[in-house]
Amino acid sequence: MSKFALLLKKEIRDIFSSKAALLFLFLQCFLAGYSFCSAVSLYSNASVAAVNNPLYATGFEPVPGVFVPTWGGLYLLYSLLLPFVVIPTVVMERARNTLVILLQVPFRLSEILLAKVAAGFLFLVFSLLLMLPAIYIWHMLGGHVPLGELLLLNAGYLLYGLFVIGVSVFAGTLFNNVAGASILSIVLITVSWIIEFGKDMNVSPLMLGLAGWTTTAMLKSFEHGVLSLSAVLYFVILSVVFVLASRSFFDVEFNIRWIVSSVVLLAAGLGLIGYTSFNVDVTESHRNSFQPAIVQALKKMPPLEIDVYLRRTDSRFRDYEASFLKKLFLVKRDIRVKFIRGRSLEKNYGLFVYRVNGKSASTYSNSEEEIFPLLFKLAGINNYGECSREHFRGYPLVVKESQLSLVRYAYYVVLPLIIVLAIVQRKFFSKRRLKL
Repeated sequence: MSKFALLLKKEIRDIFSSKAALLFLFLQCFLAGYSFCSAVSLYSNASVAAVNNPLYATGFEPVPGVFVPTWGGLYLLYSLLLPFVVIPTVVMERARNTLVILLQVPFRLSEILLAKVAAGFLFLVFSLLLMLPAIYIWHMLGGHVPLGELLLLNAGYLLYGLFVIGVSVFAGTLFNNVAGASILSIVLITVSWIIEFGKDMNVSPLMLGLAGWTTTAMLKSFEHGVLSLSAVLYFVILSVVFVLASRSFFDVEFNIRWIVSSVVLLAAGLGLIGYTSFNVDVTESHRNSFQPAIVQALKKMPPLEIDVYLRRTDSRFRDYEASFLKKLFLVKRDIRVKFIRGRSLEKNYGLFVYRVNGKSASTYSNSEEEIFPLLFKLAGINNYGECSREHFRGYPLVVKESQLSLVRYAYYVVLPLIIVLAIVQRKFFSKRRLKL
């Protein structure tokens, strides 16, 4: 076995045998079980009216209706508790003087940091494996399982967890105690929440500009079923930047070279993300994309300007953004959206003005059927196809309350018991080896 494999084995043992990891996995079991039961109950109650109504049934999709709310508990656990699992593995190396011993073996500091990140990544994979029973039980209940969307959802949370690990390792190298490092990591992770709150409250234009670059916004693309290369690069680059920066502080003597490297990588990465436009809608209903003929016509259009006579916090704009504007940005990147203020806003509230090649047209509608003919007329495009979609039948499902007892049994009894038995067995064999 190679030296690095031995080091990785030691890091995996440290992280999986810690009390913080045990508490994390216990909380995940109970939170996942509760979230899944709640999501299935709501989905089932809403499905009663849709089972015999094909038109209404088209709005029922398992991923946004069941799996995204269930996986939402992981977002809280990763943001608030995962740092407490990762940080002690970094801080305790100095507190116990094991870092000096590892350097004498000899291991390089880069290898030690890489082993810690890899062990944390494996812990993330294990935590996502604990979500598999929810998928299997949903299938047993008769629910539809869209594999493509589920793989994308898990990939998004895996990348977000990797980002949290990078932040945690960085914070752990700055402090000699777990408390200070944990506070710093949680502050860095929850900055996205503050920006999102500022955007919703319309605090300042700066918040509106930063809102599209938060970890929350990037994670939403995975939850919505959009494979975005820019979102993947975003999480990978941020994770690498934090790990590179931590290399400077983990050394016995401060080494600015790694800080400079991380800053250069961050600047280059943000520039690359800004020019990346590869997006794929993996949803079965194609809810994030337009008809192929419409997409081809939009790609031929000149740059588009949109004047919005609505406040950013208005529910009508949020509906317009979710149902039309976000889809439009996935197809065209050369779009400028301007929010009108002052007297003009009050006078024409609710109006949308579109400008193409110096020509303009306005409408109060946020419907695709109204907007596309208007846009293509301005652009001089006549043959673009009709705004029709392939039929999606939907997957409503009515589940009896008694059937959910299987979920509670799996997540409240079986999985916690397996975790306890695994830990007890490991401690028993460890003590036996010491005696021998």
